[in-house]
Amino acid sequence: MPQIPSTPLSYHDAAPILEALAGPAVPHDWQGALPFAYHIGGSGSVKVHMLLKQDFAYRDIWDVIGKIPGTEWPNDWVVAGNHRDAWVYGAVDPNSGTAAMLEAVHGIGELLKTGWKPKRTIVFGSWDAEEEGLIGSTEWAEDNAAALAHAAAYFNTDVGVAGPNFDSAAVPSLKDFVREVTKEVPSPKGGNVYDQWKKSQSEGESRRHSTDEHMGKGAHQNSDVEIGDLGSGSDYTPFIQHLGVPSTDIGSSGPYGVYHSVFDNYNWFIKNADPTFVYEQQQARVFGIEVLHMADTDVLPYDYVTYGKEITEYLDAAKKKADDAKVSGLDFAPAVAAAKRFTTAAEAVHKKQQNIPANPTELNTQLRQVEGDMLSSAGLPNRPWFKHTIYAPGEYTGYAAVVIPGVNEAIDAKDSSRGSAQLTALTEAINRAASTLEAAAK
Repeated sequence: MPQIPSTPLSYHDAAPILEALAGPAVPHDWQGALPFAYHIGGSGSVKVHMLLKQDFAYRDIWDVIGKIPGTEWPNDWVVAGNHRDAWVYGAVDPNSGTAAMLEAVHGIGELLKTGWKPKRTIVFGSWDAEEEGLIGSTEWAEDNAAALAHAAAYFNTDVGVAGPNFDSAAVPSLKDFVREVTKEVPSPKGGNVYDQWKKSQSEGESRRHSTDEHMGKGAHQNSDVEIGDLGSGSDYTPFIQHLGVPSTDIGSSGPYGVYHSVFDNYNWFIKNADPTFVYEQQQARVFGIEVLHMADTDVLPYDYVTYGKEITEYLDAAKKKADDAKVSGLDFAPAVAAAKRFTTAAEAVHKKQQNIPANPTELNTQLRQVEGDMLSSAGLPNRPWFKHTIYAPGEYTGYAAVVIPGVNEAIDAKDSSRGSAQLTALTEAINRAASTLEAAAK
């Protein structure tokens, strides 16, 4: 058994472990400077005795909150946030996002000086302890759960700028909202952000959903730019998956090989990510306009037609997966019927949203309730804190989103009893949301 020193490991301390590995030889570029051939590791057993020393202690954490009271719907908050703690220096993650958020705050401050005031209350949050389990945002969201039950949206940024390729993840009801916002912001490459976003996707340049763990690939209903689904790994998690607040996440990505390391520093940022800070300006504008539009819109701009179509796509895919995995006893028909009912009601509501009523308060309340209807009070099996029936980070996927997670994870486990129960919970959630939409359409 290789004996490893109890002091912190150095490069040469690791030599006994590396030398003990058998298996295939590493690629040529992986060979290091130690005087033996490196191997990837084979089927043989190598035991390592490792002594871990951790600094376990209580620490104070600090969320910094700024609030601008709304004039017409002060209880309907628009929340925007970014964390500021980092594993080391965090130039990209999260300070590029913090810089963009603070510049958006600066711009809104200038508007306030002109006499403008938002119709809805705007709340900016600088979250602490995100890298330690999303603690800052989660504690704040749980403490403010009652107020957030009717918050219009939560807008997140995190890895604000790691390169020139804009991308986003969002709940389906806000995907088109994000697209419309990006059409209003100029791109450093020319045209607007939306144009360059679409171009980068069509050319295969934008890979945020694969290179940044915070975002996941989403269902795609048309030829428009693709927007990912919300999994976890950033501060939108408590808002959407625990409290059902409609959420988005934005960033601008590129080759980012220094994630969570000491090399994610200012020097790397100005040499690689954004040397002239033009993408920082872009992200500040997108973030700020998201906030302004949601704060001042008369009718909340949720797109539930797309939501319904994506749910139907998720159900079709899950049914095929169950058939392929030979998991029997799952009746998808009630859930599919509920999704159809939801989409039909959403189409009727969409027409009503185009004709603003004299007093849109009741309509907005109903529109906002729909996302909350997607929560299950029991939560997901094995992790009841996650209550959203449509989106969750997977049990075994890290940050990546799993859609209709209760159902899909039961299929993965080949547990038809659990799958049947989760289909029932999902159907009930979709029908609750459909009932709300039907009432809104009257």
